Amino acid sequence: MTLIDFLSNIITLKRIPRSGWITHGLSLPDVESVADHTFSACAISLLLADLERARGVRVSVEQVLRMATLHDLAEALTFDISKSYLSYLGKRGKALKGEIESSAWKYLTRSMGSTRLSERYLNVQNEYERNTTIEAQIVHAADSIDILIQIIELRRRGYPSDLFTGLWSETVKKVKATPIQSAKQLLTVLSREG
Repeated sequence: MTLIDFLSNIITLKRIPRSGWITHGLSLPDVESVADHTFSACAISLLLADLERARGVRVSVEQVLRMATLHDLAEALTFDISKSYLSYLGKRGKALKGEIESSAWKYLTRSMGSTRLSERYLNVQNEYERNTTIEAQIVHAADSIDILIQIIELRRRGYPSDLFTGLWSETVKKVKATPIQSAKQLLTVLSREG
């Protein structure tokens, strides 16, 4: 794999549908791509990082944007593995998804041509997966907020609310559990819409 292959994998994300929306009953033309989601997650991450900084929290905006940009890159190789596809395996399903995506990340980063760059990108993904830094927590919160905004948009397009009831509740719980205060404030605004 070469650096050009790495870049091609980024482009591949434009063609990979977010499979969770398919399992929720959306028609394929209404399903966003992984790249669509990544862009939204980046913009939301930037907003949350800036809001947190305005509150006096020390945040590396550069690290937030690196992480948000790369957080789903493994899906260029694994595709978007919906939780519902693996749910029948219980906890083993989540572990299996993590193992597959971790292997894909290692494969992708080997192509960077530079060991230093490869390690840096791999460290970004590992930080995201551990979710212990403020930057990772911001990206995880943005990832969840993106889902909530997408649900609101789909409801506006005419999809029935009951298609998303479980997903909405599960995602709201994630945002409520985050230590990112600006995400919780944004949730209050979104809940009025949802």
